[in-house]
Amino acid sequence: MKLCSAYINPLSMGPTVRLNLTKILEATGELQNFLDLGNARLKAEGALSQESSEALIFGMADELEDHLRAMRDRQGSASIKDLRIWTRAWIDERREMLSKGSPPQEDRG
Repeated sequence: MKLCSAYINPLSMGPTVRLNLTKILEATGELQNFLDLGNARLKAEGALSQESSEALIFGMADELEDHLRAMRDRQGSASIKDLRIWTRAWIDERREMLSKGSPPQEDRG
């Protein structure tokens, strides 16, 4: 399964490689959890334009990608299990923030 778009190593997350976040979410079993979080964020934001809704979801994807890249950089490598753990922790943290009524803040590493 190809998880990035530039190298043979699907877990390579060098600074110039764009992660295929959809493939990572599918491989880790976290796609539905990410979509559910996105839906919860949209509901919490209230009525948004199509453009604003898309920006919110794409922003979440960028935040998660940055988080995964930062975690990999700290550890030096990343297995599917690592990606699953890091993704689940990121989603759970944002769900908790939403349940407390505070909007999730961007995680840039």
